[in-house]
Amino acid sequence: MKRLIVDALDVRYGQHILFKSASLEVEAGTMTGLLGPNGSGKTTFFDVICGLKKINGGEVQHSFSKLLYLSQIIATPPVFRMFDVFNMMMLFCSDTRVTQRHALEKIEKWSPGIAERYCEIWKKKSSLCSYGEKRWFFTLSLLSVNADLVILDEPTAGVDPEFRYHIWRCLEGAAAEGVAILVSSHNIDEIATHCDDFYMLSQQRFNHFSNAEGFLSRYGGNTLDEAFIHAASLPRT
Repeated sequence: MKRLIVDALDVRYGQHILFKSASLEVEAGTMTGLLGPNGSGKTTFFDVICGLKKINGGEVQHSFSKLLYLSQIIATPPVFRMFDVFNMMMLFCSDTRVTQRHALEKIEKWSPGIAERYCEIWKKKSSLCSYGEKRWFFTLSLLSVNADLVILDEPTAGVDPEFRYHIWRCLEGAAAEGVAILVSSHNIDEIATHCDDFYMLSQQRFNHFSNAEGFLSRYGGNTLDEAFIHAASLPRT
């Protein structure tokens, strides 16, 4: 079984400790969520996995053959149409030629009815696409690449309910085919509903949960949002 294993991770910025003995595991064919308040280190952690940020201790290793990472920042040349953006993405991200037909076949299988909406965005100029449309297009396009570990930093941020629905359907479809997916979000209900398990970044560690009930039990509160606030306000250890 292919895995991403993070063991006793330590990361510091000067005297500021971001992670201390933090551990996490992601398996092939599963979708793992990552929760945490702004500034807690989710994006830095993704940079660590991708080798973009050095660690101060611990170990990060995985047995996957191809990793893809979609960050929060998406910038596209305004004169490009989205099919130009697609072709540019594939040049950088895929070792083999990926066509629109290939992408459509995959995402339509995972979320029937999505192909028509995807084709509408495919033809639009980048400058006329909203942030949500771009984020949705990027996410689904990258899922069509044959990667076995996909990391997504808040893929549903700024995305309307229709596109969020299709994103989660496609993520679930990719995971069912053996892709390991690590996804962050500030929407706790989304993570608890769609992910096989999830971690809360609190007190410089990754705290593991398999369901919403365990999250509520550990942190208290009448709602998941209240539990999240309690977890985020705990003192650093």
